[in-house]
Amino acid sequence: MLIRDFLNFVLDDALEDARLRAVTPAERLAFAGIELADAECRDSLAAEFPGGLGDLLCDARREAAAAIGAAAPDQWFWFARELHVEWIANVCSVILAQHHLPTIVPPTKGAAMAAAKVAGVR
Repeated sequence: MLIRDFLNFVLDDALEDARLRAVTPAERLAFAGIELADAECRDSLAAEFPGGLGDLLCDARREAAAAIGAAAPDQWFWFARELHVEWIANVCSVILAQHHLPTIVPPTKGAAMAAAKVAGVR
């Protein structure tokens, strides 16, 4: 499986999970941030991988911190965007670590379980 295929599976799964959870107005605002993050992660595939995803994570963290620091009314949008990009980077880091490549973020057990699910490991 190519890393692009893997990333698309992870993105599809995470987006569908977020869509099912978006019930309240704040959750719908957060889902809009997740949708943006999803599109940006897919676009990062066109950049040098994993550098594009790492750069996106830095941007998402900076923009979320600014929105939260300013108590912006759309801070849930930016916070959810940051968390979604970080989750995707985390799951991709599991695969990178398995191939002894530099990771984007330190992989977690939860991300390893998600990567195993996508890869079909039981």
